[in-house]
Amino acid sequence: MVTITTSFGKIHGIKEDEIIKFLGVPYAYPPKHHRRFKHSELYTSWNHDIEATHFKDIPPQPYNKLETFFSSEHVTFPQNEDCLYLNIWKQNNEDKDKPVIIYFYGGGFVNGHGSAELYTPEAIVQQHDVIVITFNYRLGALGFLDWSYFNETFDKNNGLSDQINVLKWVHHYIESFGGNPHNVTLMGQSAGSMSIMALMQMPEIDTFYHKVMLLSGTLRLDKKETGYLKAQHFHKLIVTHFQNKGLEDLTVSNILKLQALDEASRGKSKGLELIYAPIEDDSMSRPLSHFTKPVVVGVTNNEGDCYIRNESRKLEASRFVNVMTLNDIDIDEANAQTGKQQAQLVTDLYFKTPALQLLDTLSLSTRWFLRFDWCLPNTSDFNSAYHILDLVFWFGKMNILKAHGIKNLTSEIKLSEQMTSDLVTFAKSDTMPWQPYHSNNKEPHIYK
Repeated sequence: MVTITTSFGKIHGIKEDEIIKFLGVPYAYPPKHHRRFKHSELYTSWNHDIEATHFKDIPPQPYNKLETFFSSEHVTFPQNEDCLYLNIWKQNNEDKDKPVIIYFYGGGFVNGHGSAELYTPEAIVQQHDVIVITFNYRLGALGFLDWSYFNETFDKNNGLSDQINVLKWVHHYIESFGGNPHNVTLMGQSAGSMSIMALMQMPEIDTFYHKVMLLSGTLRLDKKETGYLKAQHFHKLIVTHFQNKGLEDLTVSNILKLQALDEASRGKSKGLELIYAPIEDDSMSRPLSHFTKPVVVGVTNNEGDCYIRNESRKLEASRFVNVMTLNDIDIDEANAQTGKQQAQLVTDLYFKTPALQLLDTLSLSTRWFLRFDWCLPNTSDFNSAYHILDLVFWFGKMNILKAHGIKNLTSEIKLSEQMTSDLVTFAKSDTMPWQPYHSNNKEPHIYK
């Protein structure tokens, strides 16, 4: 047992292989009862010791086959609305002013949690004296539906409010763990990257973070009207399927069923249609063109292969065109007939082009551009550098490769160590060890 004393009370963690972990630390009050459809409230004082020795429940969500794929052992985490917890990893020493990295998970705003094997940062912390934090935020309708449609005392962007409270909690307490509250890096992938982009537009939280790493996800904020229409549609589903229940009476399984009905009513999209997503808000008052903190933007070379794995997984061409139109991408149906064409269009137009547009927009920031190219062409599981695969390397998860039968990992370990080292260099010193992106240098740094 390891104990940290903060200004508001003690937190007990565990020591394992010279790493200290604090798992399941409450950062906000449970979003239940009168808090259910509202922004979360920061957990600022506790009158008993916090036992942070194991992961807590994860946000309610449907089954996620990608989480199963990116695991070396099958672990099922209980789900509960009482899910607003964070996890802290650090080396077992008394050093102060450690850089802090807060990781935001992806999952299309309907899946994901901070205790997934893919995101536990033991390898980073073993190699480098940094603090890494993962956390849960609310998902799906509970996290990203505009509940103010139903009642003006309710809120929208509840999942973003959870994320903001993590930043505030870290700012208030991380010094007690040896962390530097004035050197915080936000790192996110996919929906996690998009979440960070929403926070980058909120000037009032600038003091809580100092640089960002955005991997494989460029945000298109839902307009207020879109959020309203999505809530209206959800309301119709409630009336149709649960006409005798008030909002407060809907159980978690009711809400997950409504989400499934919502998704089914729209047609297949392979996760490319974000039904729940951040919505424009008055607090997002700063255009990204005015953002000045250091930024790393990354993509993988074959992002779309995660969505359209092969010809049998493609969408009907007309449906694919419709889904891309929902993302403000116009394509000709003749160019979207095969799975290969669709995957390439997702890579180029859903990921790479928006990433470059974002880099050009962030002209007041020092910024770096990277691309992840590693793959093993002769394997079925890793034959291209698709969406999510880079996280295996950022987090040093060689066990996941082993679980898929990859035996000689010499070059993979070297690549992972290089990526982790570059991440920590950015966290420590606001720079990457290669040339920044600018008008005369738009080529990405390639990891392969």
